[in-house]
Amino acid sequence: MPAAATMDETTFSSGSMYSSGEEEILASEGLRLSRSARWRERTSRLVNFEPAVFLFCFALSLSEIELSHQIIYQTCCEQGFQRSECLLVGTEANSPVVQEIEAQVKPVAASVNTVIVAIKSVIPVFGALLLGAWSDRYGRKPVVVITGCGLFVTYVVLTGLNYLSSFVQVNLWFYAIAFIPFSITGGIAILVATIYAFISDISNDQIRTIKMGFMSAVMVAGAALGSFSCRYILEWTDSTTVFMISTICILFGLIYIVLFIDDSIIPGADNELGSNLQTLFSLSLIEDVRQAVVCKRSRFVWQILVLIVGFIAIVELAAGNNSVAYTYAHRHLEWSKKQYSYFQLSESGLKIVANTIGILSFKRIFSWPDTLLALISTISNILCSTIKGFSTVGWQFYMATSLTFFKGTEQAAMLSVCAYLLPSNEIAKFYALAMSVIGLVTIGSEPLYGYFYKETVGSSPGMVYLFESGLYGGALVVLVCVQLLMNKRNQPELLL
Repeated sequence: MPAAATMDETTFSSGSMYSSGEEEILASEGLRLSRSARWRERTSRLVNFEPAVFLFCFALSLSEIELSHQIIYQTCCEQGFQRSECLLVGTEANSPVVQEIEAQVKPVAASVNTVIVAIKSVIPVFGALLLGAWSDRYGRKPVVVITGCGLFVTYVVLTGLNYLSSFVQVNLWFYAIAFIPFSITGGIAILVATIYAFISDISNDQIRTIKMGFMSAVMVAGAALGSFSCRYILEWTDSTTVFMISTICILFGLIYIVLFIDDSIIPGADNELGSNLQTLFSLSLIEDVRQAVVCKRSRFVWQILVLIVGFIAIVELAAGNNSVAYTYAHRHLEWSKKQYSYFQLSESGLKIVANTIGILSFKRIFSWPDTLLALISTISNILCSTIKGFSTVGWQFYMATSLTFFKGTEQAAMLSVCAYLLPSNEIAKFYALAMSVIGLVTIGSEPLYGYFYKETVGSSPGMVYLFESGLYGGALVVLVCVQLLMNKRNQPELLL
């Protein structure tokens, strides 16, 4: 790197957090990174937030399918149908009576689910931005605890509503209202943003992507196990037990964080936690966000960051075809829900391996740059979707997944690039902003794929996967633009 560029604000990263320049930036914000031996020992471990994140993802995924089913079931009961008939709605029962009931019930249930998705995606934006700025000032751990408490309250309410529904008819909109505590505390956006910011704090440029990949693998593992376990837990117990297990998992995750996690940012000695919490909705936090957005940055930093957010948003949009994936598999591959769940589990397993062994091998053995990891992952997604689009039997779906082993690593790789470009005291703000934007964009996944599948199912049902491949192709174009700008920055360690 040229000497003239060493003091450029864009050259600071969490990988250089022990440098004097980094200390000056943190001191200007009234922060300091802990230098104690205990902090070094704890944060250098492979495992930090991972057990809690696994429990959170398991809880969310375990209850997600059952929540949708409960909304459909209670909508059916509310419209005056027999409970025995309502239990069959949303299952694989294909009798004319059930299909007629579904035609009346599902549109109403879909409106409730749409409001829930909007609450989980729109409301968190403001809270996530404030908490992201607060996290950069006062620490990562308190933000995760605050958001985790919001999630816990939401699931206590959901469990109570589900239990009450066994005795009385519960207003369906209460299920949507139940998500407000989690949403106003930042939702998934701030939870993911803060945890990745923590990883940026405790890792350098050599191991950051490996740690982020491991965290991504933990998220996928928790979500996959939760989704797969739901069916079997319901066979042994009931829906209330499912929500209760989710609530207990969230509680255990919170207890783990409080007892076993040391923060990566320690506020100054004159900043007590109580007084810090009073600033959660301070106008100064809004000013922090504004300053971070309007701050002038040289050497294409803003252009690269915007393109990275766009790239991840397009990838998430392309990956949001779950609304039609099972319908396609059931109708054209003649898969049952059980067969489709096994396929999802195998696909998740490969993503876990790619984000752990794959990234570790690429970074440690081959020393591949993060942009190359994202490029290979995106091309793998394009090939996988294309093969699925031309598949006519089930084994071809498995072949498509197995031949594209490297997909699923792009998010960890590109978030690591962002951490390289930004100073540590702006990481959480940027991640919160990025995750909020991505969450808003992905609201359109379900209606987009639903509309496209409806229009093409009669003539070419596999076209929906070719459409998905096209979206990944658009992401690839954006990634190429990122790489061109990175080349212009004249950073050899990030060149392809």
